[in-house]
Amino acid sequence: MRVYQVPTHTRLWLVITIIACSLPQLLRGHLWQAGLVVLVMVIRSLADRQRIQLPGKAIRGLLMVGVVGITWITFGRIYGPEAGVALLVSLFSLKYLEVVRQRDAYVVIVLGYFVCATALLFERGPGMFAYVLLCMLLLTTCLIGINHSDTGARPMGHVRRAVAMSLQAVPVMLVLFVLVPRVAPLWNMKIDSGQARTGMSDSMSPGEISELSQSSELAFRVAFDGAIPEKGERYWRGLTLSHFDGRTWQQAIPRGVDKQAYLFQKGGPEPEWHKSLMAQDRGSGYRYQVIMEPTQRTWLFAMKVPVLEQGEAGLARDMRLVASRPISESVGYTVTSYPNLSSAIGLERSDRALMLSLPEDQNVGRRARGLAQQWQLDSSTDADVVKQALRHFREKPFYYTLKPPPLPVDPIDEFLFVTRRGFCEHYASSFTFMMRAAGIPARVVVGYQGGEPNELGSHLLVRQYDAHAWSEVWLEGKGWVRVDPTGAVAPERIEDGLRAALSGNGEDSNVLEGLRSFASSGLLGKLQQWTDYVDFQWQTWVLGYNSQSQMQLLRQLLGSTSPLSIALALFGAITLLLGLYMLVLLRQDRGYRQTPMEREFWRLHQRVAERQGAPLDPGLTPQQLANTIAARWPGAAKPAREWALQYQQALYNPAVLADKRRIRHLRRLRNRLYKLLG
Repeated sequence: MRVYQVPTHTRLWLVITIIACSLPQLLRGHLWQAGLVVLVMVIRSLADRQRIQLPGKAIRGLLMVGVVGITWITFGRIYGPEAGVALLVSLFSLKYLEVVRQRDAYVVIVLGYFVCATALLFERGPGMFAYVLLCMLLLTTCLIGINHSDTGARPMGHVRRAVAMSLQAVPVMLVLFVLVPRVAPLWNMKIDSGQARTGMSDSMSPGEISELSQSSELAFRVAFDGAIPEKGERYWRGLTLSHFDGRTWQQAIPRGVDKQAYLFQKGGPEPEWHKSLMAQDRGSGYRYQVIMEPTQRTWLFAMKVPVLEQGEAGLARDMRLVASRPISESVGYTVTSYPNLSSAIGLERSDRALMLSLPEDQNVGRRARGLAQQWQLDSSTDADVVKQALRHFREKPFYYTLKPPPLPVDPIDEFLFVTRRGFCEHYASSFTFMMRAAGIPARVVVGYQGGEPNELGSHLLVRQYDAHAWSEVWLEGKGWVRVDPTGAVAPERIEDGLRAALSGNGEDSNVLEGLRSFASSGLLGKLQQWTDYVDFQWQTWVLGYNSQSQMQLLRQLLGSTSPLSIALALFGAITLLLGLYMLVLLRQDRGYRQTPMEREFWRLHQRVAERQGAPLDPGLTPQQLANTIAARWPGAAKPAREWALQYQQALYNPAVLADKRRIRHLRRLRNRLYKLLG
């Protein structure tokens, strides 16, 4: 029976909806998926025009087996996030070949809601969320459309009803978002997109950070609770590199130290060094929230000395934060950094041995060793040795550049005494080497320095071109002290950023042009600022709304976070919303609502009654009303009969009702009658 078939006016909506729901996967997936969707749409279009017949069960079965086989060949499996989503989207498009009855359309629409949700597995920004809402609006429009016959159907009316239903669902969505206990979402599963991530590696060789600094990709954002530190204090430490083999600096744990004793994790046994650190007077600090981009690494970034307040990470003895698993998605954590605590960090014997170690090959940095030992003989304290080293970098013709010459044999001596052209890793590496040669414990720290403020908010943007390396030396009575030898050669790098430090260097002009594009002015710059501001707020208040922040909010709202109080609040809020909806519906149904055509008739009916000074029979037909006008006002007989004819055609013919020109002509006839009636 025709009543059980999909209405003709809904088929176009179904096509648009299937393509829209599949589009995120098609853009990030393989070419064969897009080809499959195009093939399905072509077959269905030809079948709807009766050029071909819809494929039978055998052909549809072969197509399904083929899709499963291609998915297996492409991904090596048919399960998991990537393969599973690709298979689901492909079968979703194939299902359109079976849509004949309403039941088939229901299956496609319900499946479409699941396909929408899969888009959030790979991208959860505000743009993707808005796009998913649009797809859900299209699905709801189709759901409304298949329940209307072709007679009197108004497709745009379906859209308006879908918008109204979606807006009615928003308050319920907000209540559920705030009150339902937060659990690990589906997208916490490990998703390997196959794309390389830009960021710090776990080692440092000459030239690595200079290559990283040629990228404008976002590393992380930082929002401070109070005042933002000065530019010279914005050192975001991520890794401490203690072992040097003559060319590469790497992470290392002191020999004989257990990893569990070196890294403190919340919920685990607390080592003595952490107890001693927490017992010290912390003084004033900076409290801030970091939202870090995916790196597929475990290290986090913070200023010294970090105390984690919210998030999942451990604190190592060398004062770096370590996540419990690789950062495969944007993650937020709250930290308070206490710079004064650095003097309270002890130096164990095993630490001292590691921080003084040099390559066994005595030929590595032979001249640098001799120079450092001479400084040691000429100085009375370790601090004097540090000053002599910095004076050496300031007074000798050293240059700061992104394109240093290669150092194939001895990266220490060749840089210090031959090329004297390098980036931050060259200065940090050579300085740390000489400090160790002078008997001062030292290590290399890599991370980021600086940050660009967003003018629309109170947060900083730290990008890959802010990557930096510096040194830390152990001074008696002061603990670990930061020393940045790059600042001795290019102080503008610390105060004004990379662009300012390289602005006068012609050989780096091409790189600078690429970096300037982010800080562009005018409309594009404002648009970038707004986009970043919206994304940061989204990351903070939506994606960052975890169980800890929920408990804090519920304590403020309810005063208690017991399961009973949360359940009562949830039940009360939903009941209140449903009650409000019921009152609105009852108020709307209290009186009869006229259709636009009925209002058109009664306007003329009332105007005639007013002009003749006597009430008219409410049961008059349009033709009888025209005859009444003709009898009372003969000059208006012709337009009155034409109005009645046009009105009856518009009332009973959907094609005329949808023709806006005919409706405007009907209203012009009515206005002409008003003038003739006086």
